[in-house]
Amino acid sequence: MYLKYLHPQEEEHRMKLSEILTPGLIFTNIKASEKSSCLNEIVKNICNFETQLNPDLTLRLILNREKLCSTALDNNIAIPHAKIPGLTRSHCGLAVNKKGIDFDSVDGELTKIIIVLLHPEADSKNHLLILKNIATLFSDKKIVNEIIQSNESYDIYRLIQSYEKK
Repeated sequence: MYLKYLHPQEEEHRMKLSEILTPGLIFTNIKASEKSSCLNEIVKNICNFETQLNPDLTLRLILNREKLCSTALDNNIAIPHAKIPGLTRSHCGLAVNKKGIDFDSVDGELTKIIIVLLHPEADSKNHLLILKNIATLFSDKKIVNEIIQSNESYDIYRLIQSYEKK
């Protein structure tokens, strides 16, 4: 995976998921059962919270990125992401679909946790650091299972903070 090739100095500051995610951007009741409608639902939820984002542009850029290569990893995780013109900081939303959605994951399993990352166009360093740190955090099956079982956004946020401190 390309996320492993960061320069060692870039790992000094570990950009944490909890630094760009809030409980208000954690969605535990995603209804969509198909990839594009799921991404549409998540993007609309993020844009309702982060009103400066353009939902149509954001969704188009996310879907274009997915066409290049699926952002699903193993362990029931997908990290759809895009660089958005005009953003001044990174934005993030996390969604849970307990039934799972086919995101074409590398292990063939359904995706149950979708972490949508939106970055400023010129911020490649933080973009890669956040992707790497999320992939590392969610490589632990225990946190994945705990998040899937949780029904409360505040509990999920506290779980993420707790695992990031380890």
